[in-house]
Amino acid sequence: MRVLFLNPPFHPRFSREQRSPAVTKSGTLYYPKWLATAAGVAIRNGHDVDLLDSPAAGCTVQEVIDRIQAKNIEAVVCDTSTPSILNDVSVIESLVQAKPALHVLMVGRHVSSLPRETLATSHVLEAVAIREYEYTVRDWLAAKACGADLSGVEGLVWRRRGGEIVNNAPRPAIENLDELPFVTEVYKRFLHTADYFYGHSLWPLVVFDTSRGCPYHCSFCVYPQTFSGHRMRYRSVSNVAEEFDFVAREMPEIKTVMLEDDTFIISKPRTLELAKELIRRGNKLPFDANCRADIGAEGELLSALHKAGARLFCVGFESGDVEVIHGMKKNNDDRRDAKYHEEAYRFVRRCREAGIMVHGCFMVGNLNETPASMEKTLQFAKKLRPDTAQFFPIMVYPGTAAYEEAKKRDYIQIEDWGAWLTKDGLHNSVVNLPNITHEELVSFCDRARRSFYLNPSYLVYKMKQSAKDRRELQRNLKGFVTLSKYLLRGSRHQQSSKAEISPARRAAARAASAQGD
Repeated sequence: MRVLFLNPPFHPRFSREQRSPAVTKSGTLYYPKWLATAAGVAIRNGHDVDLLDSPAAGCTVQEVIDRIQAKNIEAVVCDTSTPSILNDVSVIESLVQAKPALHVLMVGRHVSSLPRETLATSHVLEAVAIREYEYTVRDWLAAKACGADLSGVEGLVWRRRGGEIVNNAPRPAIENLDELPFVTEVYKRFLHTADYFYGHSLWPLVVFDTSRGCPYHCSFCVYPQTFSGHRMRYRSVSNVAEEFDFVAREMPEIKTVMLEDDTFIISKPRTLELAKELIRRGNKLPFDANCRADIGAEGELLSALHKAGARLFCVGFESGDVEVIHGMKKNNDDRRDAKYHEEAYRFVRRCREAGIMVHGCFMVGNLNETPASMEKTLQFAKKLRPDTAQFFPIMVYPGTAAYEEAKKRDYIQIEDWGAWLTKDGLHNSVVNLPNITHEELVSFCDRARRSFYLNPSYLVYKMKQSAKDRRELQRNLKGFVTLSKYLLRGSRHQQSSKAEISPARRAAARAASAQGD
């Protein structure tokens, strides 16, 4: 079939794939990694594939329609997210209105968590894929191509002609990750790498995984709970190293690889084996990776990783308060909570000694947060002094334990999913704690960001870093230009603009969300 894999239009540079989808203050824009991987699987199975990342390319709905007509597209696989779901449904309605014979499959974490509720929002919605969807898309396309019944497509929730919604058998997680195509091959074929930027990484960059899953059960973390699961699955070391080789050979403009594993260092022996293989192959590409602060990484492992190319770890430190860490289930063993911050300081120190930078992620608004614990978090961040930092109000998403607990305690009142963003597409927490409003959470993050980045000692550190390395100078300037306007004006708490979504659509969404509560 002629199929379009679509990251649909919304706010310019809306980062739909990241863990908390929004327009980011640093200018960060994630690659559509899952969508691109599914596109690669479809290409392998003989389909005529197109891939369009509208927020990156700046495409309008009409331009998408024109592209579908020009290429005679028969099917669309459409990515979604919680903050954009009303918009995404509206986009699909426009596409189907322009071409009624179009087949559409919705994918993403929101529809995976609320499939029936999503299908109930519009009669034009046909099907939703659950969790990891590469092979579900493959089988859906095969069925559509030959007119087969959809009942045999694992991982699909779909609507029969008469309106009945059917839940098919779940699809097992992919065991052999080496079966999947290199997602970077798909990037090279369809995307403009210069469009994508991570505030903590050298630019331009590419993103791929070396594993799926995370054994930890943090209450807020959306991917393990809604997509990749808690059981670790690894690509082989040689397969990962070959993708590094592909990027170095075929994408010479790339300055960094970002490893988007949920948590990079879980198996230390396997991580050391990968480091040694990259060293053996003479890897010259720096890489960044998501990591935990309490993995107890030894200096020997960190030094080997740095020699292999490790440049920076992105670490979720979350909170400076032990009780908040305990409440979010950050550790699988509660006895570790008391040592969490001590281990965090040790990890940052060992990373510095090994020559690896750290990007710190801090969150406020967890269910036992207080004004005092928020201040502890700010002081914790400033004392750690990571290379860069982000401060987020908690964003609770369907499918997570944090969302269910917040609903149970009546801490959130959902009118529509657009409330998860400000009118400019920035993060806007919808959690109202007993002693802290969501406006206060957003305001605190604005203040914390200013306090961290405008600290004189931090500015001196950044100037020295920029003077020593031209690549870091480029990164610092690019990030600061975008971030500076938010340091001055803050986030502006207003909710997302409702102008493009009809009252009927919002009413349907409210009714559907009520069915899922």
